[in-house]
Amino acid sequence: MVLIRALAFVLIFGFGLGAAAPARAQLADPWKNWVSADSAHFRVHYRSEHRQQAERAIQAAERAYPLVTTQLQWEPRGRTEIVLFNEFDLPNGYSTPLPYNVIGVFLAPDDNGQLLDNSAWLDLLLTHEFTHTVHLDKVRGAPKVLQNIFGRVPWFFPNLFQPLWAIEGLAVYNASDPARGRGRLRGPYFEAQLRAQAASAFITLDEINADGRSMPVSKAYLYGAYFYDFLTRRYGPDAAQKYVERYSGNVVPRLHSNPFELTGKTMDVLWEEFMADLAQQVDQRSFTLRRQPQTAGQVLAGPLFDASAVAALPSGAALAVLDDGLHPPQLVRVASDGTQQALTRVNRGARLDVAPDGRALLVQPDICDGYSIVYDVYRLEPNQSLRQLTHCARLRRAVQAGDHIIAVHHDGGLTRLVQLDGAGREIRVLLEAVSDTDLIDVAASPDGRRAQVIAKREGDWRLLDIDLDAPSSEPRLVMRQNVPMHGLRHTSAGLEFILARDNVYNVWRLDGDTAMRLTHSHTGITAHSGTQADGSTWLLAIANNGFELRRMAASVPQQRVAAMGATPEPMPAATSTAGSTELGDTRSYAAWRSLYPRSWLPALSGDGGLTAFGASTFGGDALGWHSYAALLMWETSQREPIASLEYLFLGRHHLALTRSLTARASVGSGRSEETTLYDRDTQLQWLSVQPFARLQRSWTFGVGAALDRRERINVSTDTSTRPRDERLAAVLIDYDSAASNWASEGNNHGQRHTLLYETYKPFARSNTTDYDGEVLRLDLRGYLGIGRSVLGLKHTEARARGRTEPYQLGGALDPQLQLGTVLNSRRIALRGYDRDEPTLTGTDARVTSVEWRTSLSDVDRHGMVPPIGLNRLSATLFFDIGGAWTQGDRPAQYKRGAGVELIGELKLLYSLGLQLRGGVAKGLDEPRDVLGYFSLGRAF
Repeated sequence: MVLIRALAFVLIFGFGLGAAAPARAQLADPWKNWVSADSAHFRVHYRSEHRQQAERAIQAAERAYPLVTTQLQWEPRGRTEIVLFNEFDLPNGYSTPLPYNVIGVFLAPDDNGQLLDNSAWLDLLLTHEFTHTVHLDKVRGAPKVLQNIFGRVPWFFPNLFQPLWAIEGLAVYNASDPARGRGRLRGPYFEAQLRAQAASAFITLDEINADGRSMPVSKAYLYGAYFYDFLTRRYGPDAAQKYVERYSGNVVPRLHSNPFELTGKTMDVLWEEFMADLAQQVDQRSFTLRRQPQTAGQVLAGPLFDASAVAALPSGAALAVLDDGLHPPQLVRVASDGTQQALTRVNRGARLDVAPDGRALLVQPDICDGYSIVYDVYRLEPNQSLRQLTHCARLRRAVQAGDHIIAVHHDGGLTRLVQLDGAGREIRVLLEAVSDTDLIDVAASPDGRRAQVIAKREGDWRLLDIDLDAPSSEPRLVMRQNVPMHGLRHTSAGLEFILARDNVYNVWRLDGDTAMRLTHSHTGITAHSGTQADGSTWLLAIANNGFELRRMAASVPQQRVAAMGATPEPMPAATSTAGSTELGDTRSYAAWRSLYPRSWLPALSGDGGLTAFGASTFGGDALGWHSYAALLMWETSQREPIASLEYLFLGRHHLALTRSLTARASVGSGRSEETTLYDRDTQLQWLSVQPFARLQRSWTFGVGAALDRRERINVSTDTSTRPRDERLAAVLIDYDSAASNWASEGNNHGQRHTLLYETYKPFARSNTTDYDGEVLRLDLRGYLGIGRSVLGLKHTEARARGRTEPYQLGGALDPQLQLGTVLNSRRIALRGYDRDEPTLTGTDARVTSVEWRTSLSDVDRHGMVPPIGLNRLSATLFFDIGGAWTQGDRPAQYKRGAGVELIGELKLLYSLGLQLRGGVAKGLDEPRDVLGYFSLGRAF
């Protein structure tokens, strides 16, 4: 088999259905009315009711077009597809050059965190994502020639194969304007993370290249943005463009030498220069800040992987949403001395509000209708359980207001303020949605008569007061600033909030016509409880390696500023030279317009006189409804087609066809070799699934069918036989609550159980030796975290009735557990025994495995020459026991095996992750062999 064919398979399964397509396959709800329209440089796809949002998105995209294309000296080929998703209440987006340039926009403005800045959120997002589009699309030299021949083959996009920091950093840098407080570069969140990191040491080059598990999670964005800022300041305004220009001609990744022509330094030397410059910059910008001692209370917990919310209880304790990076996020009760009591599991990103009488509301995201992730309101019951008040209501913030609830409702990128009754039913709208204004946070007076809301229009941040007894009256402006503001709390001492004054997030209180600062953080405050009756305040703060939970016993005013700050300078009008920013006429979405192939790669195979030539390709439509990959070949001597075809519809309906030829006998040698006997194998599998999912658990039901046929062709006699002709139908039920976290060794909590029923009966024919029975296979898997280790247990039970293909136990690979659902698979792993051990064959089978897994080291290093890295190295001790039988209810003899495995998380070319498992297993029963093996992924 020639390497070109192997590369074709990698292309199809690595970048076709395996990478580009599934990432988008289930985003766009197919039950909505999707339409399309064009502008000068973009084609936008959106729901028919979102025409206004589509026009705003196109205006932002066309504003970004001349800025980004001029900066990078490149214009993407053809129109860039933009998809507007209303399926997520989470601010985000994506960009991919494969199989063509596509940008995804989640219609959700941010309301806290690093994306909260003075930008219009669509401008920030589309400038960032379009920078990716131009950057990844840019090509020159030999890769450009190869693209002109073969099209959009992943291997010929040089900028795909570089560290994540080089990709994300450029996008963050381009979307930032520090002087106006726009973007993350030198913004309060990134500056706080740098100040926290400076307390120990900045990240090394080989570590950032690996992009492993070290904190912060956004390190690639953070260090990458500051690297391009350094490059521009030190080596000229066009340095970033020249750096990208040179990398865009790489046939193989050359990160180490890439900056030499521009700077006279290799990347390792340049990075050290960058680190020294960054340390100096951080010291200069934090000098005044650090001269004053920190006033941010006592650390009670941390560093934590994440901490999204904190609220005080009347008793003086607090509720907090904490995530240690190993276990699921928890709602925790924290005493004033730091003692923690875990109450219940919650979803990441949950928010909290506690009324003066102790009633607690929690708002958290979850899956709704199978396609959307939206926020709903829950109440914490006296038994510490959560009672869901709303369903698919899209309420990102909610506070108790007397007997009612005041909430920020989000839909289609627009926010409005609504009032709910105590059961979560909407009563009335307090503030209607305005297209260019985002509602960030809300608070309410304990008596429920007044509500306060933070509203943002680019750099104009306003605190508004609403009289709930007279909702028709205009909201009263009580504060106006030109820096980010969030974390609004109504306390007995007054309104308190987090304000990024002087580019540092601190807690402030409104006091008449002034605002006074209550904390002095050396990093930044991300959430707070508000001042309690005893003067204490609970705080969440950015720390080195994560976040800290703090408690400040009393607050003393640190600084006062006018509540009505300077009027923000308006964003200058766009003067785009890129063409019209007008959006064309609406037409119904048609998948065929983007579905056709954009690439091909030659394929060649030779085996025992069989020689085949062909090509591979892949593609998909803009909404991700249709994805396909194909390898088509023609065998020249026997004049037979060879094919591997896969098609995925809506991420739920999968069809796969494989047709291959294998030489069994031949005469002659070299070019004169002729095949005399060969097998023609045809495998066809169809599987359709319907998930019923929540973030913490899911049920999946599926149906499918499979064909596995082998025809043996005798060339000399021109006759054929069918050694195998198997056809079956299948039904699948799967329950999955298994999950992992940032630092865990794979799944470390929950369960996954799969029941697969397969039957040959619908296709069985009378008076033949075909299989006509049925098989029921049950796979039970469970995971228990023990510190940083995991105890994994697995039991597989397969029972057959009638004539069925027997199971074969042995080896280290179980396709059903490691490759996903594979119909008509009759192999079950039993480590320590060969895959063809005759005593481990039977129509019924039973295997149990116990594994203890632990991480040995988070190496997190990636070299540049050659570009190969290693992230985590883990070890597994295991014990397997199993047997197979055809008669009776149990095996005549069980076979036991034990051994050890090492799992290495390899990274190739900075972007291709590969989990490689190598092990040694000893059979404890005859034939008592010691076997070594290599495989991909964990055993289960």
